[in-house]
Amino acid sequence: MLTLKRTTSAPTTTLPEGFHYVSQDNYCLVRLNDTDKKYLYSDSATSCIIVVMAGRNADDQEIVMLSHLSRKVRYDYFFNLVGAHFVGPVHIWGQGGNPPLAEASNDNTHTLMGWLMTHSLDNFRYNAPADKPSWWVEQVTLSLGQGDPNECHRDDFGVDLTTMKVSNQAFDLTSEQRDPTGGVQTLFAVFGMKIYPPVWLWKSTRPFDDALITRLVNAANQDNWTQILSMTDEEILHTYSSTPEWEVPWFVETLKESAQFVDNWNKTNGG
Repeated sequence: MLTLKRTTSAPTTTLPEGFHYVSQDNYCLVRLNDTDKKYLYSDSATSCIIVVMAGRNADDQEIVMLSHLSRKVRYDYFFNLVGAHFVGPVHIWGQGGNPPLAEASNDNTHTLMGWLMTHSLDNFRYNAPADKPSWWVEQVTLSLGQGDPNECHRDDFGVDLTTMKVSNQAFDLTSEQRDPTGGVQTLFAVFGMKIYPPVWLWKSTRPFDDALITRLVNAANQDNWTQILSMTDEEILHTYSSTPEWEVPWFVETLKESAQFVDNWNKTNGG
């Protein structure tokens, strides 16, 4: 069983064996006895919430899923994934939803809390048919709306599948470690819901294919995304962040990188 271990130690550049980064609006689902991924981790969560879930599948194998969720429709898709893969009791950990007074933080917190309440075993026991559901929320450990996301590692969350510990241990990562695609991940987080058909969440172990990249770039062009390259850092921050006063230090550079990707793609492909 996973347990929680909180820390205030400084971010480390030493990555554990089997380290796997999960970007915003991505998810990673692993079977504990059949994976080379031993440490799932995400960061940069301000109003977003990083969720870790542990339980078993229909084959009675232990499974763990980590996802970094930003908007209600993406939570809905995530909840569908839970129902498709988990059987029996599910344990949940979550961190994020900061700062607590921001509208986006409140929306995400209420979305997650509402889902947890409707999927608790007590709710099924008192409000559902006599048949027991195929899966249910048994244990919840949350740290939501605690304050400044840049303090106390409130924007970091991960799970060590070797020690079976969920932790807010922070890692000092490069932009390439967060997004080895050079900007496509950011384009997906911003435009994945705006393309047709929309793509709500991305499996972090799956590379972005050329067709999807083309659709994302086209959506970015329709939104004049390359204007970011001529904007000041302050303009970018206040135009594109729902929590501009509390963003992580690399937020602006991440958006610039994605805009540069679009500009380079347009020059190469005649866009």
